[in-house]
Amino acid sequence: MSNKISRRAFLKVTGVSALALGAASMLGGCQSSSGSVEVKVGDKVSNWNNLGVQLSSVFTLSDAPDVAGHQYVAVLVTAVNRSKTDSMAIGAQNIAEIDAAYPLTDEAFRAANTAPYFHALSASTTDFTVTVDGQAAEAGAYVSLYDAATESFSDVPSLPPQGTGYIELVCMVPAGWQQMTVTYNPTFASGKSITFVMSASDLKNS
Repeated sequence: MSNKISRRAFLKVTGVSALALGAASMLGGCQSSSGSVEVKVGDKVSNWNNLGVQLSSVFTLSDAPDVAGHQYVAVLVTAVNRSKTDSMAIGAQNIAEIDAAYPLTDEAFRAANTAPYFHALSASTTDFTVTVDGQAAEAGAYVSLYDAATESFSDVPSLPPQGTGYIELVCMVPAGWQQMTVTYNPTFASGKSITFVMSASDLKNS
């Protein structure tokens, strides 16, 4: 979710680092401009309509606070914008407003605001659809960029030209789920999609 929710745990579990971001700019794997591409955990697509991706990891963040029997599953996608001129709007486009409306800066705020924060993020994430064991599920997404000067990450709505970062998705899924697909229909590639395919066996624990 936001960098206030388990961001340290998120980065620790996924092994995120500046070095990893640097390596991402040289993503190998297949090139494709076809209408639909399927990506599994570990797969790399070097250039799909100027977007390079790797489905890096999937793991459990925490129980969903407002829906019994559900949990938050985080999906981390390393992403590279290969365009020299165009930004790529990805995920929720009003991160700052959501952060301000539902602050998560301490335990009291987290207890009160985690659920509404997630629902607002999910409602604002219109390019991603999630299916879990055949049923639709809520998900929120944003881009996280690394700032070498401050050695920190910031949440942004777009991946800048030639930029490298992470697409972070948080999905609310039933406990005991088995199969999940996340389909991305980007605004910059009308009529085309990437589908990320995951199973419970791909999970890492936070």
